[in-house]
Amino acid sequence: MSTLTVSASTPAGEQPQQTAQEMEAQNIEAQTRLGAYTALGGSACFIIGAALWIASGVDIDQALANDDMAGYLVAAGGVTPLLVANLCFWIVGALLLGVAATAMTSLCIRRPATAQMALVSYQIGVPLVIVAYLTWLALHLQIVPDTTPAAVLLAETLGWFGSQADWLATILMIGLGPALISLAGRGDWVTPWLARWGIATAITGLLTAIAMFTPSGVTTYGFLTVPVGLIWMIWAGIVLLRRSQSTVDLPNLAREAVS
Repeated sequence: MSTLTVSASTPAGEQPQQTAQEMEAQNIEAQTRLGAYTALGGSACFIIGAALWIASGVDIDQALANDDMAGYLVAAGGVTPLLVANLCFWIVGALLLGVAATAMTSLCIRRPATAQMALVSYQIGVPLVIVAYLTWLALHLQIVPDTTPAAVLLAETLGWFGSQADWLATILMIGLGPALISLAGRGDWVTPWLARWGIATAITGLLTAIAMFTPSGVTTYGFLTVPVGLIWMIWAGIVLLRRSQSTVDLPNLAREAVS
């Protein structure tokens, strides 16, 4: 009777049901790989986009600071394909970094409140920066190279809005966001070096916020948050990639998640 009962409860060829810990370990592994690939891919998109922007030789922030939008419209007219490609790469990069941040915060078990704050900074920053890039796309595709007074006034308005939205989103995505993730992920997956670099992203993000209210600030010291924040994002991707290949850390994190 006892043999018959066991056979009925576990039919031949059926795999035993997974435990909650095993299922959580699989989920954590998937989130870890997703965070790694999207952090590295998003950073690569921003670097490629930056290379295209540098190759164009024009800077809308500098044009706004110098009150030379007419000159910008003329110069941008000769490099419109580069600027359009630049902005397209940045849009894809922003989406990927948003996915990366979502995966990273899901791995922060010990400090869920801080992780939620980090997630909110990306939920605001990613849509905001995409709106900024679309605004610049409209400027380059619909106004450039027109230099009539009406066109210049409209370009100044769109350019100013795009610039302010872009820098505010930059502070949220690669300034405040990495700092909060570093705090939330300590003891879970964030390494000591990455946590210290998160402090640097917070400091440079604050400098960018100050620079937004000073003449030419975002074209000088306010720009520091871009390389500092991208370095954090790249290193976080590498940390997660290494962690996804570990046979020890993920099960340990899974045990904590289900406990």
